[in-house]
Amino acid sequence: MHYERLAEAIFFPRRNLPEDLKDVRAWEKVMEQIRSDTYTYSLFMKMPSEAQRRLVEFCMGNRNLKITYEPFFQHIFNPELHPERLTMLISTILKQKIKIIHVMPREGKRLSHDSSLVIMDILVELEDGSYVNVEIQKFGYYFPMQRSFCYGADMMVRQYAKLKEDLGDRFTYRHMRPVYVIVLMENSPKEFSAFPGDYMHRSIFQFDTGLELGNLMNLIYIPLDIFRNMPHNEIGELEAWLYFLGSDEPKDINRIIEKYPYFEELYQEIVYFRYHPKELVGMYSEALEILDRNTVEFMLDDMKKEADDLRVDLNKQEARVAELGNELAEREAQVAGLDAELSEKEAEISQKEAEISQKEAEISQKDAEISQKDAELSEKDAEIARLKALLEQRK
Repeated sequence: MHYERLAEAIFFPRRNLPEDLKDVRAWEKVMEQIRSDTYTYSLFMKMPSEAQRRLVEFCMGNRNLKITYEPFFQHIFNPELHPERLTMLISTILKQKIKIIHVMPREGKRLSHDSSLVIMDILVELEDGSYVNVEIQKFGYYFPMQRSFCYGADMMVRQYAKLKEDLGDRFTYRHMRPVYVIVLMENSPKEFSAFPGDYMHRSIFQFDTGLELGNLMNLIYIPLDIFRNMPHNEIGELEAWLYFLGSDEPKDINRIIEKYPYFEELYQEIVYFRYHPKELVGMYSEALEILDRNTVEFMLDDMKKEADDLRVDLNKQEARVAELGNELAEREAQVAGLDAELSEKEAEISQKEAEISQKEAEISQKDAEISQKDAELSEKDAEIARLKALLEQRK
């Protein structure tokens, strides 16, 4: 088949290095071209060994280029040279035919401090007035929702300002059109790993009552790493684009070209670099430099986030310690209050016991007096009985 011949033109039948290194002539032929230019060879030798191996593999025909490396991506998707490619990609993602009429500059509104991890960031205006921001990230940012809403809000403000300037007093809010933030991530944040079977996440804005007022803010996230880890028995146009962006495997490329011949042109442009190692090494070196810088900044962001998380945990722990300290102080106050109350009760009891002892002593004294009186009464009774007996005798 024609597509098989094209695949053979892009990829030799050989597969895995280092076994491929046994083909010394193929390897040496590539290296001979690279060594032919001193500067090119110096750039090549500065690359990590794995990057060197991948570059030579590509030149030998064993794998494709990594399209998500910035220089190669910009070469393929340059909106000034190939607007139809970006149009097709956006149309496929949005599931509607669109027409790009303007590639917009970022101007001062760009959140520039975020740009280090971004491979591509293009803002376009569509024929219907909608704005679309397409961004490919090497590493997915933390807080993706918050960041995307900031970008979407920036796009809404820009659209509003442009409409006000263009329409003047004729402007009404019904002229506002949707904005779309499309984020493709080569390595997605951990939140997306909770959905291993989903590689397309579209936002839905709705009221809990079912009230429908329309929606202007649209967020779309595409984690390419999750897409690559999923089996795809059937390839639609969306899957073809995602394979093109996310895979450098020959088997995937064969499937794409066979079903969608349009991609042949794109891959032929990539094949061009196989025969121009000087340009290839320069772009590859630039890509690795950008990737290294991005990786360092990502690690710094990661460490900053970890430090922020630890700071939050520490603040929570300190707040908990303070809370427990307050509870302990309350308990100690309660204990002190109970101790005072107990001491007061004990004093009252001691007083009552003293009073009882005094009363008991008084009772004992009265008992003694009563006993004495009883004895005296007994004597009197005996005297009375004696006197009565004498009176009886004298009668």
